[in-house]
Amino acid sequence: MGARESLVQWDDSYSLGLEQIDDQHKVLFDIMNQLWSAIVRRAEGAEMQRILDELERYTVSHFSAEEAFMLSAGFAGVDEHRRQHAGFVERIRSARSDLRQGKEVSLELLHFLRDWLVQHIQAEDRAYAADYRKSRQVGGMLGRFFAQFRRA
Repeated sequence: MGARESLVQWDDSYSLGLEQIDDQHKVLFDIMNQLWSAIVRRAEGAEMQRILDELERYTVSHFSAEEAFMLSAGFAGVDEHRRQHAGFVERIRSARSDLRQGKEVSLELLHFLRDWLVQHIQAEDRAYAADYRKSRQVGGMLGRFFAQFRRA
């Protein structure tokens, strides 16, 4: 997809350096680009509904995995992160409901989803990724430090 045919394109500035999470973010970008394409083509409501359904389903799955990762890593900001995720999912659910009631999917919604996701990845997600790397590094250094005192 070229720039005019997509809403958002992945680039390395979005990478957290956590391969599985980066891959999931790429899928979210792809689904949003599918929705963008459907709007540009003036696709039928059924196609829009299918894409919004997929976006909600994948978003909920991704956020659940991300939150489980944060909990396992002991990230202190997980509750606030969870609240932000819930707001994003609610916006998708609202759009699905509007579409079922005959309203169109707005460009404003797409721009909100894109801007929210990009900002969330670059600020909020980057914070837990940095925290995770720091805790692994500290744990690794502590482990190496205390290893010198182990009995042979």
